[in-house]
Amino acid sequence: MEVVPRKRRPYSTLEKLEMKKTLVAVAALSAVSAFAQVTITGNMDFAGAKVGGSQAWAMGSTFSQTVGTASTSVINLDAVEDIGGGTKVTAHYGLDPRTLSNDGLAVTNNTGMVSSYGGTSTAMAAATAATATSAVNGIIGSVGGQANTATGLGRDELYVGIAGSFGNLRLGSPNSIGLETFSNASPGGTGIGGGYTGGGTAGTMTNSFVQTRYSRSARYDSPVMSGFSASLMYIPGNDQSATFSNTVAITGAAASGSAVTPASFVPNAYLILNARAASEYGLKYANGPLTVMYTNISQGLQVNSTGWYATGSNTKAAKTSANFITAQYAMGNTTFYVGMNDGHRLAPLGSAGTATDTVDSKGKRYAVKQVIGQTDLMATLTTQEALGVTSSVAGVAGTGAYNTAVLKAKVLGLRAQYNLSKTAAVYAGYEKYSTGAAYDTTALTTTGDRTIASMGLRKSF
Repeated sequence: MEVVPRKRRPYSTLEKLEMKKTLVAVAALSAVSAFAQVTITGNMDFAGAKVGGSQAWAMGSTFSQTVGTASTSVINLDAVEDIGGGTKVTAHYGLDPRTLSNDGLAVTNNTGMVSSYGGTSTAMAAATAATATSAVNGIIGSVGGQANTATGLGRDELYVGIAGSFGNLRLGSPNSIGLETFSNASPGGTGIGGGYTGGGTAGTMTNSFVQTRYSRSARYDSPVMSGFSASLMYIPGNDQSATFSNTVAITGAAASGSAVTPASFVPNAYLILNARAASEYGLKYANGPLTVMYTNISQGLQVNSTGWYATGSNTKAAKTSANFITAQYAMGNTTFYVGMNDGHRLAPLGSAGTATDTVDSKGKRYAVKQVIGQTDLMATLTTQEALGVTSSVAGVAGTGAYNTAVLKAKVLGLRAQYNLSKTAAVYAGYEKYSTGAAYDTTALTTTGDRTIASMGLRKSF
């Protein structure tokens, strides 16, 4: 009789158990990745910069992520889901780390209105009606509420979107069409020497008529057909008059002897804040070495003050419209760029009861980029002329007429960049911003000139 040995029962070692767990985890991740992909990307850029020129208030040296950098630092969170049929849904959140990186600021610090008046409604009533009303309207922009100071981590581009054969629709705060049009004629983007700002000053050069992005907006980009595509952006805004609450009891009398009206102190916050209505539409043609873009940027009339309460002194803003066209053409390792704009600046809010006059503006930009091996050489010249502005410079009559000596600004930019890899580079940049007017201490930000020289390192991931 033949003896057949019994089969041993299977056994599991610790290594085999761990391997099973790993395989299960990989299978689960593979199943999920078929439906959604989540990525973290971004860019970090630090520069050492020296600021000079005749604007004495702006001089100094620093290492930062804002002065003299070649690019914008950002941390991007993206979740993408393929829902079939070539259609994808995306959630994008861009975090701006620059303030936190520069100064290590923490959470927002809020202060309330009542504490500013000694913490009681009686203390508020002790002021004159005019003084109280003025103070309430001006207290950090919000009554009964809180004032937001600068936070450490800001918001960059943010949106949810759906894209497919029908085009691309994004809701939230996507980059504007005007910014994309500018980039088409700027080899250095919005970095040093690009002419998007004048030495980092807001509302001076291209950013005087181009909005980087809008909160509470929608953007649609059409499919590309024979090189042509179209874009549309809509910002509904809001323009409600102030409403007041009478629920707070305030005792006391004004200095004139008349009773203080509770409603004068308690404006209600809106459900939807007041903001300028705006729209942008653009056309693009890209074929081979040539890319041409056109954008119209328009803002609607604003009757009531922007913000949550509509109680500020700024109560009107005129309609504005600007046209912007740019082009680039590549010839081997050399690319030429050109652009021009005509129309209005993004008009500031005016004083109570009066409409703001539009600020007519026109500008030109020229740029060239030369690639030599791993080195990129860039030069840009940008000019902006403002017409119909009442000058605050001493000795210049405020006639509202165009004056070349005061109202023509210029940015000359130079940059050399050595690409260490596809995601890392070192660079040196120079920018000179000229306002067109001799420096005057009564108009610090609109007169004189400013130079920035920098060297930096950037790394994308």
